[in-house]
Amino acid sequence: MGIGMLKCGKAPGIDGLSTEHIVQLTCLFNTMLKLGYVPDEFGTGVIIPLIKNATGDVSSTDNYRGITLSPILSKLFELCMLLRFSEFLQSSELQFGFKENFSCAHAIYIVKEVLNYFNNKYNSIGYLKSL
Repeated sequence: MGIGMLKCGKAPGIDGLSTEHIVQLTCLFNTMLKLGYVPDEFGTGVIIPLIKNATGDVSSTDNYRGITLSPILSKLFELCMLLRFSEFLQSSELQFGFKENFSCAHAIYIVKEVLNYFNNKYNSIGYLKSL
């Protein structure tokens, strides 16, 4: 169902939103695309900590993860962009966070392994350790 199928001039729903609101958002998003401009406020958010395990150690930072509360309009715009351009978007094989079946833990593991490798092979000033 396209936006054009919604009828203007009708009473708003229980949430107070009318078709005119959606039409205005559509115009705003299309203008942002045409101008190549996204308001700075769309990139702002508030990070709050969420506890991972309520029965765990609440004083441990490892028992928390941060989530960002973002403006709903920026989330809606992002969703529209993903729906419209997803076939053109690819992520790097070097990206670990925010990617299905990957996590930052994978990246941390790789960094630790690389550091261990070089620490075992080289001394502190960059020379190979004697064999």
